[in-house]
Amino acid sequence: MKMNRLMIYGAYGYAGELMVRKAVTQGLRPVIAGRDAEKLKPLATELGLEYRAFDVRNTGSNLQDISVMLNCAGPFSATAEPLVEACLAQHTHYLDITGEIDIFRQCHAQDEAARRQNVIVMPGVGTDIVPTDCLAAMLKEKLPAARRIDLALSFGTSPSIGTVNTMIESIGKGGLIRENGELKVVSNAYRIRRIPFQNKPQWAMTIPWGDVYTSGISTSVPNGSVYLAMPRISIYTVRLTNPVKGLLNTRLGQKIARQLAGWLMKKGPDDKALESERGQFWGEAEAPGGQRVQMTMSTPNVYALTATAGIRIARYCLAYNGPGGYYTPSMLLGSGFIESIPGIEIRMLDQDGD
Repeated sequence: MKMNRLMIYGAYGYAGELMVRKAVTQGLRPVIAGRDAEKLKPLATELGLEYRAFDVRNTGSNLQDISVMLNCAGPFSATAEPLVEACLAQHTHYLDITGEIDIFRQCHAQDEAARRQNVIVMPGVGTDIVPTDCLAAMLKEKLPAARRIDLALSFGTSPSIGTVNTMIESIGKGGLIRENGELKVVSNAYRIRRIPFQNKPQWAMTIPWGDVYTSGISTSVPNGSVYLAMPRISIYTVRLTNPVKGLLNTRLGQKIARQLAGWLMKKGPDDKALESERGQFWGEAEAPGGQRVQMTMSTPNVYALTATAGIRIARYCLAYNGPGGYYTPSMLLGSGFIESIPGIEIRMLDQDGD
């Protein structure tokens, strides 16, 4: 029997623990879960929460009393598919914080099954892809005739090891853009552009971010790219990986790259960074006649934003009584959802980016 309960899977990872602590401050008592009971116990004991240890491919009865599953366990290429299948079987809403295009495509393919089961399937409820998805929807509302929407982001903080591992996986596969309603494989750092973010202009390169796929679903705009701000030397370094990206896409190449990242990277931003650092986002819509609309968005630290947005969406789903199916954040909650989060600043720019 469902008991209007939230489960957070991957609770002892960096983003997962942020989610758990945010949920508790919001008065929720989530069931925390993951593969390793010994890693779950300290957090469960500290916060007085129930915990359940299970592998994603052996979910069994662990979801029988759960209304909403929030998956924070990356890489989502290993966890999303079995957990979505389990949620559909148990009539449990599925959420996650992925930015992986393959996961968005897999989840979108479950739209009909989710409608039949009256279950929400919504990947990307954190910084991947809430701010950019809402920004794309706002741009389409401002320029309904748009045939291209480009988006850009600047983390403004040190990435977590999970984010870095996802980026390593994407570099091995190469870049993606959306062209005439289809995903097109391109080289890494295929395009470079100077982006007029709110804090300062920054150079950025195209990346296979989730919105390359999802903003096409949210807005029906057939063309678009997503850019990530990086120092120019780093962008050119990424371009140098193109001749060897096949090696990076092998199991051995991925293993070596992730081991190096594990040695070099810290877990994620500390408490001070979570409080002070800000993320930057930009979007541009263009219509066939050349008319353009640009908007920028400044947000709290992107990991703090993930926790805030993820828990707000989870609370919404706990009380949800509407139809099931595949959704993006803007499709379910509207483009203005991002503006309900404290600390969000959105500005319109003119066609010259001023």
